[in-house]
Amino acid sequence: MSELEAVRKEIEEIDREILALIDRRVNLAERVLESKRINGTSINDHRQNEVVITRALNAATELNLDPGSIKAIFEILIRMSIERQNELSGKGSLP
Repeated sequence: MSELEAVRKEIEEIDREILALIDRRVNLAERVLESKRINGTSINDHRQNEVVITRALNAATELNLDPGSIKAIFEILIRMSIERQNELSGKGSLP
């Protein structure tokens, strides 16, 4: 196996780990939704969304990652969670 193939294999493994973590994060939506119902919080909690984005941007800065890209990634993750919560509550638009 060439060095390039070895690196690509490592990237593939990392990609699988990332996908597993995204799946784990999205699947927490059910527990989040239940807590929101108990607390009377709306599904789209703008204040919490900002907390998540700020936390991600701070970590991105520490890791010397592009903040704009990290913000976009976390906005997608938040949107996925909101979509999943809407789906679980019967308000979803996903097929």
